[in-house]
Amino acid sequence: MNLNLVIPSLAAGGAERVLTTLANHWARRGDRVTVFTTHDGGSAPHYELHSDVRLVSLRAALPAPLRNLAIVSALRREFRDAPPDFGNQFPHYTNVLALVANSGRQCPIVVSERLDPRVIGIGPVWSLLRRLTYRNATRLVAQTPTAAGLFEYLAPGRTVVIPNPVPPPAIGTSPLPEWPIHERPTVIAVGRLMPQKGFDIALRAFSLLPATCAEWQFIILGEGPQRATLERLRDELGLTNRVYMPGRVADPTPWLQRAGIFLMSSRSEGFPNALAEAMAVGLPVLSTDCPSGPSDLITHGVDGMLVATEDPQAMALALGELMVSSDLRERLASAAPHVLDRFSQTSVLNAWDTLLAELVTSRPIQGPSRTDSRR
Repeated sequence: MNLNLVIPSLAAGGAERVLTTLANHWARRGDRVTVFTTHDGGSAPHYELHSDVRLVSLRAALPAPLRNLAIVSALRREFRDAPPDFGNQFPHYTNVLALVANSGRQCPIVVSERLDPRVIGIGPVWSLLRRLTYRNATRLVAQTPTAAGLFEYLAPGRTVVIPNPVPPPAIGTSPLPEWPIHERPTVIAVGRLMPQKGFDIALRAFSLLPATCAEWQFIILGEGPQRATLERLRDELGLTNRVYMPGRVADPTPWLQRAGIFLMSSRSEGFPNALAEAMAVGLPVLSTDCPSGPSDLITHGVDGMLVATEDPQAMALALGELMVSSDLRERLASAAPHVLDRFSQTSVLNAWDTLLAELVTSRPIQGPSRTDSRR
C-alpha cells in the first residue's frame, strides 16, 4: 500500500515518536511510506526512521497564511502524482491542511488528535476550520475515550480510540548519566519546558516539602521556551542547589532507572508518554489528575498517585508521603510495569493495522451527525 503520513516536524515529542513508530512498522512490512513534514525546514528527525521511509519537507519560506496555502498546494500535488491508499495526519493544524488538500479525492484520511481541545486552544479561526474540515475525515483517532467524546459533531463510528504504545524499556543501551549529586535520592520529571507541563507547580511543591525531605533533589529533563522563567523561579524559591535542568536527552531511560520517584505536573495531556515510560521501568509515579490521560494510566494508590492540578500544596503532601515511605514507593513501583500489558506496542500497532485494513477495503462513512454516545 501507498501510505502518506503528515506531521509538522519530527522533533522530540510524543506525537513524533508515535508517527515514527507507525512509519517504521509499515515500512518493515513492505508498504510504501512517505512522511511529510510541514514546518521543520528539513531538519533531521529526532527518532530514527526506517531506511525505506521517504521523508519530504514541505516548509515554505512564506509568511502565514501564505505558508499554509503553499503547504496545501504542495500536498495536493503530491496526492495527485502518487495517489495514496491511506493518509494519516498529526495533529490539529496539520489535520486541517491535509483535509483541504485531499478535498475532492477518495483517499481515506485519518486525523489524530493528541491533546485535549478543551484545554489547549487553537484560536477561533482554526477551531472553526477544524469543525468544518473534520466532517470530511474518514476517521478521527483519539487517545482516550474522554477525548473521543469531545468531537460529538462527527458521524457515529467516525471516532476511534487508539492509545499510544508504551515500548518496553531498553536496558543497558545508553551510558549511565552523570548524576548532579550522586548520593542524593532523586525526583525526576520529563517534558518540554512550557506552561502546559506545569513545572512551575512542581517547583513550588518542591519548595513546600518539610525538612525531613531535604536530602531529595529534583531533575527536570527537557528544553523549551520557559527555561529562563523556570530557572528564575527555582532560584527565587531557594532551590538552586536541589533542582537541576540538564536539558533534553536522547534517551531518558537510564535517567529514569537511576531515579527514585517520577513526577508529572501537567495542566493538560493527551496520552502522557513520559508517565507511561516511567511506569514501564518500575518507578513510583505521582501525577496531576489533569485532562486527559493520567487517570487512564494510573489507578490511584495501586500503581501510582494522583493529585489535583494547580495545587502545589497537595502535590507537596503526596511527594512527602512518597519520600518518607520506602514501603509505599516499593508497592507502587511493583505494580507500575503492568502499564506494558495494557498499552503494549504490539496491541496498539495491531489496532492501527485493523483500522487501516478496514478503511482501504470499505467505503468511508458519509454524512455528518452526532458521534456514538457509547464512546
